Amino acid sequence: MKKNNFISICILLGLLLSTENCSKNNTKNKDSELPPLTFEGNNTIGCKINGEPWVPKGIFAPGVTNYPTRGGYYIDPFYPNVHILLKTYDPEGEIELFCRNYSASRFIPPGKYYINKNTQPINGSYEKHSYGLYYVNGKEYITDSLHNGWIDILKSDSINSVISGKFEFTCFNATDGKSYNITDGRFDYKTH
Repeated sequence: MKKNNFISICILLGLLLSTENCSKNNTKNKDSELPPLTFEGNNTIGCKINGEPWVPKGIFAPGVTNYPTRGGYYIDPFYPNVHILLKTYDPEGEIELFCRNYSASRFIPPGKYYINKNTQPINGSYEKHSYGLYYVNGKEYITDSLHNGWIDILKSDSINSVISGKFEFTCFNATDGKSYNITDGRFDYKTH
């Protein structure tokens, strides 16, 4: 009887340990789904949306081809200097980041840029101020003075057109009153 109890306890402990390892492995796998933070112009972007890892896959359908990423350095005819516009495409949602260059430098220098202003569309796009936007289920969720964040440009190489960094923001839609938290964002773009 004691031998059976010992075997039962060993089996139970083995099951508990394997369950804990599976749980830890799932967490590691989810975190590894995000691309690493690189600085070579790999045209990668990823983040967590409400805690879930997200990496764009592109949209490929009859008559539609949108690769996962688009953008980089951006020249706007209405504002001087070179800004940054990063776009993503995925069937389950799209993220867009715009960082307006307010500096005296022609190209946007490295640094942390806060996205915390109310932004209204100009000529069909939101380019008046820096912003973060998440488009999902036919609705736009955008940063404003109450729902804000930052874009941290770690590399701005105007010679090779490479822009890399991190981002984080909360975006909101006034129509449905819903918001999304975008965290652990990282990007590495060569203008394309």
